[in-house]
Amino acid sequence: MTTNLSRRAWLQRSAMAAAVLPISRWYLPDGNGYTQQLPDLTGKIRLNSNENPYGPSENAKKAMMDSMAEANRYPRDFITKLKEEIATREALTPEHVLIAAGSTELLGLAGLTFGLGGGELAACHPTFDFMMVFAERLGCTWARTPLDKKFQYDLHALDKIIGPKTKLIFVCNPNNPTGIEIPYPRLKSFCGAHGTKYPLFVDEAYIELSNGGRKGSMAGLIEQQPKLIIGRTFSKVHGLAGMRIGYALAQPDMIKAMSNLQSTRGMSVSALAASAALASLKDPAFEDYCRGRILEGRKMVNDTFDQWGVEYLESSTNFVFFKNEKFATDPVEAMAKENILIRSYDYVPGWSRVSIGTVEEMEMFLTAAKKYVVS
Repeated sequence: MTTNLSRRAWLQRSAMAAAVLPISRWYLPDGNGYTQQLPDLTGKIRLNSNENPYGPSENAKKAMMDSMAEANRYPRDFITKLKEEIATREALTPEHVLIAAGSTELLGLAGLTFGLGGGELAACHPTFDFMMVFAERLGCTWARTPLDKKFQYDLHALDKIIGPKTKLIFVCNPNNPTGIEIPYPRLKSFCGAHGTKYPLFVDEAYIELSNGGRKGSMAGLIEQQPKLIIGRTFSKVHGLAGMRIGYALAQPDMIKAMSNLQSTRGMSVSALAASAALASLKDPAFEDYCRGRILEGRKMVNDTFDQWGVEYLESSTNFVFFKNEKFATDPVEAMAKENILIRSYDYVPGWSRVSIGTVEEMEMFLTAAKKYVVS
């Protein structure tokens, strides 16, 4: 007996296969260049991947340990409880929430859902490019426009490249790798103009660390903007990067469209990850602590760079993007000699990015970096 597959079904299966192709550059750890061999991180100060050095919280650790008693069961109940908690906090329903293995799975699902069959994904560049690179593998084109002269996400220029071929619009706010936040009124206006016409994904991975915090989120527009999707993660302020858990907020039909292509039948996260995320949401004191310490570390870097005359961008995240010209040698290479990992981007020459670690780690970074600063 033979089965006839529609073109879309065949593409969907092909796309799922693409997800297990050999590792490409955007799956590899942040570092100076990309190699197939993973680096030895023993004794290294890791300031290259925008992780929270203070997490997980003690409450999250306890929740993970307690969930081990249910390790023989599928994680549906844990995921359901997490959805309900998120929905309550956002004044939405659980049908407005999709739980996934980090924001990267959400981006991949969006790229898969809207990138099949060609067309264009519109986004600025440089930005966090996972979705666009993934969609390009499926035959979609990345219609890109540069950031403006101040390294701001250029919504005006983005307006000009949106058109009949557009399958999805991507906005990262605050943006990675620059760290700059889009002013709330400007982004709200942009979402209002496009969120009813095109799928519009706003990546809010760093929203808790932004100037307005979650008050600056576009999530409040979801009921009015039927094609708006908000992506969030527990990897940053909640300190759960290793647990791989994030979530999307959107109207139910958009959530259903993406979840239909989730190969794990809605269970891509473990009971441990879901329980840790739920405990983290209910621990505002730990979130406040992390945010305060990260902002303290960021201010240390900013103040010291001001003294040295190092040009940097005003960040609304847990990293600082800075110019290399005041350093005698490439900062990434220099710091590697000091057992400190930071990173750079080949498509933004002359700039580097340092993640904010503990206050003690930032003191060590600045002490080491001073050796290479040209007065």
